Amino acid sequence: MIRTWFAALLIIFVVAVPGFAADERRTAASDSNTPPIVNVNTVPPARGLVLPALYVGAAALQVYDGLSTMSGLKQGAVEANPVISGIAGKSLALWAVKGGITTVSIYTAERMWRQHRRAEAIAMMVAVNGVAAAVAARNASVTRAVR
Repeated sequence: MIRTWFAALLIIFVVAVPGFAADERRTAASDSNTPPIVNVNTVPPARGLVLPALYVGAAALQVYDGLSTMSGLKQGAVEANPVISGIAGKSLALWAVKGGITTVSIYTAERMWRQHRRAEAIAMMVAVNGVAAAVAARNASVTRAVR
């Protein structure tokens, strides 16, 4: 259980990289001793809790999927996804794919959000979480049946 939480937190911290605002610098043409003007927006744009909650859900579902896949394989189950079946038995490769899926999903949603396509960003993350939840439910049923 502790390893599951640790893995989930690790993925969240690795994926949720803070963004840094670009500095806008302007120098006065007549006075070279004037320090550059830095415009820093200290108030982030208003954002609800929906999208960050979907990010955490996506990461948690990917962690559960990875753990349940590895557990099921150890119990004799077979990976049903032909795309993942080649790497399902390789722990490092499986976690790299799970982390990549999570990273790309969050990155894409963040880009949509910044482009003011907020409803699309939320809809995409709901779809990603829905698919991951379906896979997790399937893994749970297979793991129960194999025991």
